[in-house]
Amino acid sequence: MYTNEQLNAIFSSTVGFEFEFFSDKDLKQTKKELSESLNKKIRIEDKAHSEFSPTRDEYKMEPDNSGGTGMIELVTGPTPFNEAKLILAKMLKWIKQNGSTNDRCSIHINLAFDLDKTGPDLSMSKLDIGKFVLNFDEDFVYNEFPNRKDSVYAKSIKFIVPLNGMTQFSSEGINWKNYAFVNEKYYGVNFTKIPKGYIEFRYLGGEKYENKYNSILKLTEHFILSLYETLINPKYNKKDIAELKSILEKHKGVISSYKSYQNFKKEFPDIKLTIDLSSAKSMIETYYPKIRENLFNILTKGGMTSGKINYDSDVSKLQIKDTELNKCFELRGVDIVDSVIKGNIIGCDIFNCELKSSSLFECNVFGMSIVDGSKIEDSYVSRNVEVNDSYVFGERGVFSGKMIGGIFRKGRVTPHATFDGAEVIEVEKIK
Repeated sequence: MYTNEQLNAIFSSTVGFEFEFFSDKDLKQTKKELSESLNKKIRIEDKAHSEFSPTRDEYKMEPDNSGGTGMIELVTGPTPFNEAKLILAKMLKWIKQNGSTNDRCSIHINLAFDLDKTGPDLSMSKLDIGKFVLNFDEDFVYNEFPNRKDSVYAKSIKFIVPLNGMTQFSSEGINWKNYAFVNEKYYGVNFTKIPKGYIEFRYLGGEKYENKYNSILKLTEHFILSLYETLINPKYNKKDIAELKSILEKHKGVISSYKSYQNFKKEFPDIKLTIDLSSAKSMIETYYPKIRENLFNILTKGGMTSGKINYDSDVSKLQIKDTELNKCFELRGVDIVDSVIKGNIIGCDIFNCELKSSSLFECNVFGMSIVDGSKIEDSYVSRNVEVNDSYVFGERGVFSGKMIGGIFRKGRVTPHATFDGAEVIEVEKIK
């Protein structure tokens, strides 16, 4: 049972939905029926993520082939909670009777508070992200939607690392800006929407989500109350401080290693560090102040504890080899060789690796690499690479590999590219 205070918070919220689904009917008829069912105007847009911002009275419907050809996304405007409940019920009922969903379909929930009712204290601009992440009960979500745990499109937000090696814990005046949190949209909570005045929750979805009205409503309330509690009680309590301290304790060795190469060797005996493939102590100590910031990122955001790290002074770039990173928050701008990675990879050259449930952006994948269940955006994939049950998109990407299953939404392909059971939606053939 909710307290009166909690009920007031719920009923003072505004809710927007983004429904991804397939319709058994053509686009014109789908628009007509949904407009009548929801009692709203609906615009049909030519492309996904169009510039039109829906309102309470006018929604938009646009193509979104991330789930396959014909997938539609209906985006509502911010709506008072009581009305949003009805929109949710009517929409899910319509999908059950006239359409379908698959495991790539999601339902996103956009939340804010009506500041005319609550006052400025509940403005999203005042949200302390660190406080929210520490307090948010993610297991409650996964109990209702277990299929979404470890999803490449809605990864866990439970990741906090010190922003740099000089960060020192203090229970006085904790500032979340001293720590690195999730900072792109493919997480369970998309904090990048805060400047627009709301928060996007991306956890929910999957095949037949239209049958889970009660769970979706319960979790919407959970999201609202989680935001409310953080905004109304912004100070870090003893539990928050203890949890943050325990998180930093895990990175104690990394922070120590930031100070000197000698400390690095002591804290990470299973990582071999070289400069231009030389293990000469004098050379490493000379370069260590130059590379330690990027090294710090590999240790914290990559979670690396064993393997090899080399600094190539000719190209000013770190290279990692023979490592296994199963919970990689982010690898950026490094070469990755003969490794197993699961996580976010940005602007990296990848050679002979296994990539699982990962998100690749502006990467180059070479050699006999295998990519499973991942998202590949604006990247180059060479001819010997095998991509399984993944989602490939981005008009700047070039694909020359073998794709088995999954969806090739958009991009350029060479004559070497082959597709086996993959759904190819839009390609530009190049020589």
